[in-house]
Amino acid sequence: MEDLVQMFQKKINAFNLLAFFILVSMQTFANGLFEGQSGEIISIPASAQEKSDVLTFKTSSGTKQLVSLPFVKQDLVITRHHVTVKVNWVDFGIDELTGDPSKVILSKPDQARANKEALEIKQALSVSTTKITPSFNFIAPVPGIVTSPFGIKRIWNGVPKSHHLALDLRGSVGTPIIAPLKGKVVLVGNYFYTGLTLILDHGHGLFSSYAHMSEIKAQLGDLVEQSDEIGLVGSTGRVTGPHLHWTVYFDGNKLNPESLIKENYLSSIL
Repeated sequence: MEDLVQMFQKKINAFNLLAFFILVSMQTFANGLFEGQSGEIISIPASAQEKSDVLTFKTSSGTKQLVSLPFVKQDLVITRHHVTVKVNWVDFGIDELTGDPSKVILSKPDQARANKEALEIKQALSVSTTKITPSFNFIAPVPGIVTSPFGIKRIWNGVPKSHHLALDLRGSVGTPIIAPLKGKVVLVGNYFYTGLTLILDHGHGLFSSYAHMSEIKAQLGDLVEQSDEIGLVGSTGRVTGPHLHWTVYFDGNKLNPESLIKENYLSSIL
């Protein structure tokens, strides 16, 4: 009889535990499970506990803050700031490329150089000014069409590589590149992968990078206005031809630049 009672007690405990997890899950959804696509921005209610330098926007439905969503390879539920978010996977396709084998499988000196340069870029992106307030009303840096979209999986010389977390825009050598948004130049250099490169800090954790340029037209520390010329399209670094490789970073993630140049972008996400 005692064994039977213990068996029922275990079943009751297991049921209570299951009920608890179901209740927690229901509370999570009741509190608001936010949702968005891989590599995009969503808006969430601003938290009183967020740092004072967090960029917020007043709307008819309350004060909002912007949150970037990471690139994901499958649907994923994550925590971003103070909310739970479902990040939806997007099939961006596959791009097969051929090029110099030495820039696909790196020699030890080239790998050491690339690693060192990656740290330099990471350092440039580690601190963002709060003296500039970004409008998020981007314009295209060059008029060329998209030749390689954000998120596409790259295969170099038959070797699967990382996903392309930037936007490639067509342009002939010498085509002017303009600043798509006001910003401060926080990095200029000539790098193994990206060639002649410039990074702009647009404020509050929003950065943009311009790679493979044939010439850089701005200097470190310059404050550039939207539409100012910052460089010329080129084919420096690891490339298959002249183009602009445009990367946008916000809130710790790389974003799809093609979304940012849509008309009335900011109002569409608030």
